[in-house]
Amino acid sequence: MKSIRAVLVAIFFAAVSLPAFGGDYVTISSPELKAMIDRSEPAPVIIDSRSQSQFDQTRIKGAINIPLAEMEQNPALPKAPKDAQLVFYCSGST
Repeated sequence: MKSIRAVLVAIFFAAVSLPAFGGDYVTISSPELKAMIDRSEPAPVIIDSRSQSQFDQTRIKGAINIPLAEMEQNPALPKAPKDAQLVFYCSGST
């Protein structure tokens, strides 16, 4: 639980369905993301764009790690239901 809290505190932005992938997006807060995870109806697909080493240190349970550099080279997303909410998060630095 401590590692989830650390990640949630580190998250400043999370986007749901980025426009680059054909949808609208909204910015949500860490508490809003936690509520989405707790409700899990339906569970969001959480994509962590941090480096592999950051992901290995701490992560949100169930998150998929696709580092930003990898995403830029190959923008394909993991398979997810068509109507799934996609949540992207990063460390907040560029």
